[in-house]
Amino acid sequence: MRSARRTTRNTSSGTIGSTCRIAPRPSYHPAVRLPILAAKLALVLPLVLSLACGKSSGRTKVTVFAAASLTESFAALERAFEAEHPEYDVELAFAGSQLLATQLLEGARADVFASANPEQIDRVATGRELLHRTRFASNRLVAVVQRDGEVKKIEQLGAEGVRVVLAGETVPAGKYARLALAELGIAEAVEANVVSNEVDVRGVIAKLRAGEADAGIAYATDLRGSEAQLEGIELAVNVHAHYELAVLGDANNPSGGQAFAAFVTSDEGQKLMQGFGFVAPDSTAKHD
Repeated sequence: MRSARRTTRNTSSGTIGSTCRIAPRPSYHPAVRLPILAAKLALVLPLVLSLACGKSSGRTKVTVFAAASLTESFAALERAFEAEHPEYDVELAFAGSQLLATQLLEGARADVFASANPEQIDRVATGRELLHRTRFASNRLVAVVQRDGEVKKIEQLGAEGVRVVLAGETVPAGKYARLALAELGIAEAVEANVVSNEVDVRGVIAKLRAGEADAGIAYATDLRGSEAQLEGIELAVNVHAHYELAVLGDANNPSGGQAFAAFVTSDEGQKLMQGFGFVAPDSTAKHD
């Protein structure tokens, strides 16, 4: 496993960046002698990047595009997979499933695509060959509210003056949220209170943590670690999020992609997923 300083990539902006980010860009005083600094960086940066990325000869890269809601769980899967398969070096890229699907349709290279709903897998299949398509997890929705706020019931999301944040309509979390609100009969009232549509479900949680909204709808797994400020309200709906993955037919590393996909669906992989609040794949839920 590589150094702990190695970070995975977040592509919520729609652009995949560098695999390794050493530290936030510092703010320099104007008096800093930039030519000298640049010269020093030119000497040091290659070594730092090499150490941070932890690359070792003989390892082959496996590139995985994964839904933003899988960030923590897939990071754990990466560590466990690489421990069992030291010949592979997994690189994770996270974003809204719809953004990842668009990038793949535009020719982005990846070995595995893990989506928060089947629809985005279907989209990619219109332009790229997909192999070993598998449903590997399910998730449930919750309304997320400020713990010290006034919103305590799901019906209050449609009350006058309540600020609601949702994932966008094309984002899996946003589509699931609107299906749930329609089933509850409050979709129109809540939609009128939406102050922001986020590009992925993590944006919903971020807006709530920043105090820019009173309530939102996210996955139950996204509320983990937020309990000090936020709390969830269970939704009595038959709407479930179904996660699917597939190996790209033109993958640079098809054997590595297949090995990682197999690990996700293995007993060990499923145990790790469930440790992050996901449940076993559910093929009987009403909505995809």
